[in-house]
Amino acid sequence: MTELLHMRDNYLKEFDATVSSVGEGYVVLDRTAFYPEGGGQSGDKGELWSAGSKVLVKNVAKQEGTIRHLLMDDHDFKTGDPIRGVIDWDWRYECMRFHTAQHVLSRYLQLEYGLETVGNHIKPGGSRADYAPLDELNDQMKTNIENGVNDVLSRSLDVEIRFMPRADAIEFLQAAGYQTRYLEMVPKSIKEFRVMVIGDYDASSCAGTHVSNTSEIGSIVLGRTKNVGAGKRRIYFKLSNKGSR
Repeated sequence: MTELLHMRDNYLKEFDATVSSVGEGYVVLDRTAFYPEGGGQSGDKGELWSAGSKVLVKNVAKQEGTIRHLLMDDHDFKTGDPIRGVIDWDWRYECMRFHTAQHVLSRYLQLEYGLETVGNHIKPGGSRADYAPLDELNDQMKTNIENGVNDVLSRSLDVEIRFMPRADAIEFLQAAGYQTRYLEMVPKSIKEFRVMVIGDYDASSCAGTHVSNTSEIGSIVLGRTKNVGAGKRRIYFKLSNKGSR
């Protein structure tokens, strides 16, 4: 099993590891700070260094029970080789900003419009999320949502990672009004939940990467929307006025 360093530290940019196994176009490490694609979030990119040579990582994915670092070029990595991993920080940090923004957007739509998040895709440059029941989103609604979400983001709310035993996490998240449908989807084998808490505004079970304060996000700008099924609507959004850390 690969130790996932990002689960506890989303700001870790470099790390040391050892090659666990090698496959066609990929390597598996004993530990990694790279985020593997999943949960609607894009996988990380970056570099792996060994013996003074560099190989680019074009994506990271969980395949056949392993975390595979998919490589751009040919390599000569061998099992047991020491590795220095370097995250493409610009890519990762924008994913973090978009992912936390999506959580706030989803919470706002849940509280103000009674909508449930039924899908999402987080990536730099522009992201999206799907909501139901929602048939249309007019210009006035978009303006109201932008203003409401940006008001929350401007409060400089701390974003905290907590680990809780399964039963405690479920009780905590239910009390916070989290969508219980997602709790039921977590395999029974998972005994500990990773919970993201955004100030006093939102709490959710999430394995993705996030900023440590909403002041880092900037402002959200809603884009086009489209119908993606009966009573489901996809909302595209971007970020502007990058915040600070």
